Amino acid sequence: MARVTLIRHGKAETSKFGVQDFDRPLISRGQNNASAVGAFMATHRMLPQLVLVSPSARTRATYDFIKPHWPNDIAVQFVDQLYEASASTLLQAIIDYGGDLSDIAVIGHNPSLVVLLNHMVGDAHAEQNLGYFPTCCIAEIGFEAPKIRDLASDGGKLLSVKRARDL
Repeated sequence: MARVTLIRHGKAETSKFGVQDFDRPLISRGQNNASAVGAFMATHRMLPQLVLVSPSARTRATYDFIKPHWPNDIAVQFVDQLYEASASTLLQAIIDYGGDLSDIAVIGHNPSLVVLLNHMVGDAHAEQNLGYFPTCCIAEIGFEAPKIRDLASDGGKLLSVKRARDL
């Protein structure tokens, strides 16, 4: 079973005059939540083979706080096109970079994450509010395909959704 885990970055500083959106750092709550996400994923054996990270300051910092909880053999790619990406661009990056792998994670941004999540799982999970994907939220989606390159983008099954406040 192929698996895609979508992770929204941690809580960042609000926009300030003179600070580009790309450069907004995590606040302490975002740092703590990202660390909790890393520990949760390790404890629950949700570790990817590869993690794709948007190059923004807040996504890089989220990864930096997650990584100490993971083994060193998990590959990482910082992918420029994930910043301000459409859901289709995000999906294409997952397929392109995931290829022969069976398990990939993405640390990125809304709205692309929440749009892609809803596309991947369709209406099968109407009992959950998948329109709300707050900072440091994790969504784990499973596919019948053995490898990422073989997945049907709208054929996923929601395995779990965890919000940082619930960890």
